[in-house]
Formats: sequence, structure tokens, C-alpha cells
Amino acid sequence: MNGENSRATILVFARAPEIGRVKTRLAAHLGAERAAEIHRACLEDAIRLAERVEGCERRLLMAGSRGAWADAEIELDATWEMEPQRGHDLGERLETAFREAFRRGAKKATAIGTDTPWMGARRIETAIAALDADDVVLGPAADGGYYLVGMRRLIPKAFRQIAWGKQTVLEETRRKIERAGGSYRLIERDFDLDRIEDLERARRRLMSEPECAAALAAWLRTNRL
Repeated sequence: MNGENSRATILVFARAPEIGRVKTRLAAHLGAERAAEIHRACLEDAIRLAERVEGCERRLLMAGSRGAWADAEIELDATWEMEPQRGHDLGERLETAFREAFRRGAKKATAIGTDTPWMGARRIETAIAALDADDVVLGPAADGGYYLVGMRRLIPKAFRQIAWGKQTVLEETRRKIERAGGSYRLIERDFDLDRIEDLERARRRLMSEPECAAALAAWLRTNRL
């Protein structure tokens, strides 16, 4: 076990790949079925990504019905725990998950979604290491939000009264951390896979590094946009 990552938890927030309920902006261009296929590929890649980070506990925080998850037949090894997301909005769900991770004994916790599956294990390891010095680590996203958030102690205000889905998410979060007396560090900027232009950008990226998100790269090789 990697000592640097011991007592660290990776939280993967994911929605079941239900047709018509995921990647709706992509569905407008590609159809709901193909959008769900892309979502499933990103979900599989996010799971494999978390598994490549050694020495961490792993929890899959699920949104969607139990039936949809059963139908998805996602393969998880014995290192995973699965449980539903709890909360009325993203902030409440994040706060609850971090609180539970620390209650279970984690010294550091890092949350990712499924929209940036190519980020690579090294970046998550960098985020975990950054928590030796700072209370929070954030991965800025091109849309003004963040694709990764890690903490070494819970700062509830970082998740409260945030305009989720707006371009101000990252800046609001930074201000709330500062006002709570916390420190933070930003890691590499990246983008979420939400729109058709993001899919083309992902294709270009994965042409040279398909191993970073193998399931998504395979879908892109066999499907025309």
C-alpha cells in the first residue's frame, strides 16, 4: 500500500447510465441512446481511474434507481463500497459524502465525477499529496466549476449556498473556503464532457493517449459524431 495515500478515500459521484436521463446536451445532437453509451463509457473509465490510485479506499456514490444500476451491470472489484447519494442538491450530497468519509476514519478524501475520465491517476495522487499542506484542493473546470475536490478536514461552507451549474461555482467556493479560515490549492485545469464540442476535444486528446480513458476512446473510434 502506498503510505502517502493510506487512510485516503476516493469518492466517485456517478449517475446510472439511463437512456434519456444522462448527457442530455449531447443527446440533443446524438440521440439519447448514444448519449447514454458515452455516459456509460465515462463511468467505466472513472471507476478504472480510481482503481489505479493505490492505497485508497473507494466509494461509489450512486444517483439513479437501484434497478437502473442493476441493469447497468457495472463491474467493481472488492475494494469498492457502493451507496446512494444523499442530499437535495450537489452541495448537500458532497458535504454528506465527505462527512461520512471522515467519520469512517479517512484523513483525506477526494471526490471526482465521471465527466473528466482522462485526468489520470497521477493527477489524483497530486491532489491527495497537496492535502498534506492545504485544507482543500480543487481541479478547475473550463466551465467555471471544478472536476475534482479534495479535503483533509470538512469545511461545510464550501458546499453551501453555491449556484451549482453556473460559471461562478469555483470562485464562490474559493471565497467560502477563505472566509471559513481554510487554505486551498488549485491543480491542473481541465474540461467536462458535456457538449458536442467537448466530445470532439476529447477525441483529439484520446487519439494520442487512448489508455487514459479506454472505454471512451473505444466508443469514439467506432462511432461517427
